[in-house]
Amino acid sequence: MKRVAVLNTQVPFTRGGAEILCESLVEQINRLPGIQADLLTLPFKWYPDERLIADTRMWRDLDLSESDGQPIDLLIATKFPTYAVRHPNKVLWLVHQHRQAYDPAFDPEQRHTATNLGLRALDDLFFQECRGLFSISNRVSERLHRFNGFRAEALLPPSGFAGRIQSGDYSDTLIYFGRLNEWKRPDMLVRAVAAVPRAKARIIGTGPEPYVEELRRLIDALGVGDRVELLGFLDDAALLHELARCRAVFYAPYDEDYGFSTIEAFLAHKPVLTLADSGEVQSLVTLTGSGIVARDEAALAHGVERLYGMTAGELHAMADPGQAFARTIGWPRILQKLVLDNL
Repeated sequence: MKRVAVLNTQVPFTRGGAEILCESLVEQINRLPGIQADLLTLPFKWYPDERLIADTRMWRDLDLSESDGQPIDLLIATKFPTYAVRHPNKVLWLVHQHRQAYDPAFDPEQRHTATNLGLRALDDLFFQECRGLFSISNRVSERLHRFNGFRAEALLPPSGFAGRIQSGDYSDTLIYFGRLNEWKRPDMLVRAVAAVPRAKARIIGTGPEPYVEELRRLIDALGVGDRVELLGFLDDAALLHELARCRAVFYAPYDEDYGFSTIEAFLAHKPVLTLADSGEVQSLVTLTGSGIVARDEAALAHGVERLYGMTAGELHAMADPGQAFARTIGWPRILQKLVLDNL
């Protein structure tokens, strides 16, 4: 029996796409004959700077060569700083690096601190140790090559909802679902709806209370409380119901690594409304043509107006290529590249 450890960090009390991805990977590996997988996590805190170095050292000092007297045959690292672990058979499926160390948009004053410069040098060392370099998207691969000079093959992960998503009618309501914070930018949907009197939106998800309160104040200030609803957390069944019956999905996070919401919208046969700086989301919408990419806030409002001017048949036709693309994303190639080729 071969043993595989999947590595992830965990911000306590926070759960998102990376957590679901790692759990799904472990589940899929455990379906392979003769292979046992487990998920190994450590808590992660990105502030203050000294904490980043301490967390990196904590992963570096782990002995994952064996467990309970039996060898661990393969490590699959995911996001920073899991790939710091020493192991003779380490593969990386990169979710993301420590973005603040590379991207000035996150914190322009911090990008060139001694800590972040040191982290970039350490990344280069850790990547060299990997037997294989892969990423979860073309956007993540592009960043890795631009910042560190390494090439990684993109292995797009399928949605955990893939077998459960249904296509329904096209209602008069746009939806956003995901984390509520300034980088995901659901506030831009509120402003776009305010500019289009016939538009409606339902915003699904939770986030830091200060930001959620900002959203509430914005909705009140723009006078759209009768057209924009904050639904908070929904269970899977309720979320999939909203997805099946919406008109289109708004998803425009800043420079997104991947974005399961895009793939899930495509599987539900819904167009995606996004922004030109949304990273992999913009790439997927542009590639398939299954949505609208707006260059700025004014263009976003025009995109909303366009969606409300389309018939159900036109919306369905726009979403066709996206659904066909999303259906090509599956686990066999990922398992072959990450696991079977390395055992």
